[in-house]
Amino acid sequence: MLVSAIALGGDWLRFRGPDGAGVAEGATLPRQIGPDTNVVWKTPVLKGKSSPVVTADRIFLTGHENGKLFTFALDRKSGKLLWRQEAPGHRDEKRHQLNDPASPSPVSDGRNVFTFFAGFGLVSYDENGRERWRLPLGPFTNFHGMGASPVLAGAKVIMICDQDQEAFLIAVDATTGKPVWRVERPEMVHSFSTPLVHGNEVIVPGSYQMTSYDTGTGKLLWKVRGLTYQVKSVPVVHDGILYFNGWAPGGEPSERIELPAFPEMLKTHDKNGDGKLSKDEVPKNWHPGNWDMQDLDKDGLLNAKDWQYYSMRRTSSNAAMAVKLGGRGDITDTHVLWRYQKSLPDVPGVLLYRGVLYLIRNGGILQTLDPATGTLLKQGRLPQGLDEYYASPVAGSGNIYFISRNGTVSVLEAGADWGVAGTSELGEEVFATPAIVDGHIYLRTATTLYAFAQRPE
Repeated sequence: MLVSAIALGGDWLRFRGPDGAGVAEGATLPRQIGPDTNVVWKTPVLKGKSSPVVTADRIFLTGHENGKLFTFALDRKSGKLLWRQEAPGHRDEKRHQLNDPASPSPVSDGRNVFTFFAGFGLVSYDENGRERWRLPLGPFTNFHGMGASPVLAGAKVIMICDQDQEAFLIAVDATTGKPVWRVERPEMVHSFSTPLVHGNEVIVPGSYQMTSYDTGTGKLLWKVRGLTYQVKSVPVVHDGILYFNGWAPGGEPSERIELPAFPEMLKTHDKNGDGKLSKDEVPKNWHPGNWDMQDLDKDGLLNAKDWQYYSMRRTSSNAAMAVKLGGRGDITDTHVLWRYQKSLPDVPGVLLYRGVLYLIRNGGILQTLDPATGTLLKQGRLPQGLDEYYASPVAGSGNIYFISRNGTVSVLEAGADWGVAGTSELGEEVFATPAIVDGHIYLRTATTLYAFAQRPE
């Protein structure tokens, strides 16, 4: 088994690495990777779609097998499995067919690891796999299942639990697992975006609005209205500007519909006078594409909250945006610098790298934007990239990596007028976002965790 000679030392402690940005500069990275190309080591792993996090000597992941949920650790240098621990519970919850019982990624403080499973809640282990604490959470009412990952803010673990009923944000003491504060978010429904900790605030994209809270107290600091109804990607901050992309079905300008208010709907269409709307009472041209998703309490009828949520969905807007930080209260009209609404990604986060903003959407359509103005710089299709995209792009040493669902790796030379430096095939599905540390790319496929590095010629 090959072992890289590059010295260890960096880390990638949360989903998408330092500050959630997906960027790690340092040693030269390979432009070709594959099952037999620039492989340092490869290790079979459990099923799961969480992304690897990397400490000085460990790689932490989650997975599942035979209905049980696991956290496990690999030796960073060799890929050897060091330990795996079963979660204290394994409640099975409703989720989308593309979701997974082990979708949320772990977070680490460099030694300990903190994991979240929708089927249990939060649990922490030390570097040797000894359980430190556990905090049951749920069950959850997320139509597609939970997907956000925990993040660290100093000595607190912060977890966003946006769902269709009783959404909340919770901060937990990282040493004891005891809740420090909890903020209810009754205006929110299900979303999947992992928050960003920036200074003393935690920035949380959610249904129809982005919100920021004080990490010490949970106090609301600011909000931006105008997001789409179901967010998935993660925000990025650079030089006091936040960049974010939100896309969901029905959020295109051509699909927007202004629906009547609920009292008017009852007056006109509530034939049996029960104060709710059945499928037969809502005109077919106003029907939701998925009735069950709009029926938040799952009683088969739409009440006032259900209708408000659905009405907001039909007028929500997909958009990539830039927001100037530093405001307080509702900063929608004062701090949003630009919005861009064409050909947007679904799941992958935006990548800001060397002064250019990158957005990859299904079909392999790649756009570069000017981060100062949101102006389109270039749009094109990645060669051999006609596929769906779930992994977020990552970058380092002048290379940008886009990996499609079916395992096509497109490596770009950074720049507004981008060009493709290499294309290769992994031969397996990829949903997890790679980690880049010290010239290594750690990449999870459906069955394997790879460590890639530039091999000496």
